[in-house]
Amino acid sequence: MVKRFSNDIGFSNCALCANSADIQQSHIIPSFVYEWLVKTSATGFMRFGETPNLRVQDGWKPKMFCGDCEQKFALLEKRFADNCFYPIINGEKAKIHYETWMLKFATSVSWRVLRSFKAIGGLDGFPPNILDAVEDALSIWKAFLFDEVPHPGRHEQHLILVDGIESISLQNVPENINRYLLRAIEIYVAYTPDSAITYAKMGKLILFGFIENPHPRRWKGTKINANEGRFGVNDIELPSDVGEFIMDRARRAAERTKQISEKQRDRITETYRKDMDRAADSETIRAMTHDVLLFGDSAFEATQGENDEST
Repeated sequence: MVKRFSNDIGFSNCALCANSADIQQSHIIPSFVYEWLVKTSATGFMRFGETPNLRVQDGWKPKMFCGDCEQKFALLEKRFADNCFYPIINGEKAKIHYETWMLKFATSVSWRVLRSFKAIGGLDGFPPNILDAVEDALSIWKAFLFDEVPHPGRHEQHLILVDGIESISLQNVPENINRYLLRAIEIYVAYTPDSAITYAKMGKLILFGFIENPHPRRWKGTKINANEGRFGVNDIELPSDVGEFIMDRARRAAERTKQISEKQRDRITETYRKDMDRAADSETIRAMTHDVLLFGDSAFEATQGENDEST
């Protein structure tokens, strides 16, 4: 159980290079993802999973890195945002060609997720074999970011693009599934007795970092190559338990939404009414519409209100 996502949590030295100078607040999920979410929302606000009754306009950013390392990440983030995130998520391109920056960016995010979870006690209770793999992943990912190794080895990075679901044949699909797939931002570290992954959901893009995976060949069409490749609308195969994991995260998001107070729900409604044109044209309402078409009026019971940044 994660203890607390707080910006007050900090490092006396840079978490990446150990430099003691100029430690700065640093986003775990890059800021451009939150900016996109707010800009395309019905209200212009988000709500964190731990504090659903508090409106925010930015994501988690603990004091974690020195200025040089923050700049290293910023350059990778800009390359990814300009050449992958916006062209794909805005529907400008079905596929993009990427080069070495793609794996560097992905590794930087997975490293940040794993290192921050370790810092806040999010790995408490993990079995010893998985904790050993965690230390190996952190070490290898760090070495790759500093060009000390040519690739992350067995600690691969896998990226998928999700879209709205129009029909379902499975049972027990959560009735907020489209809102979760299309709008949620979330970080997590999951494990089983013999495997573990980092999970970084950035709107329609989901990044998985392999901490320990005895069956990597079950993932097809999702691996980010070290040198170059193509990403976008691809034929992919994922292990069945990954799909169940994603649906479980959607269920948890819906449960958190039920904690929004009546006062805050009234506030959300009032914000909608003040700018009905914005709300009607927002991605928030489009995602809701997908769920209503799929499940009917019962989908409203699983509403996420404003955008839910689920950590």
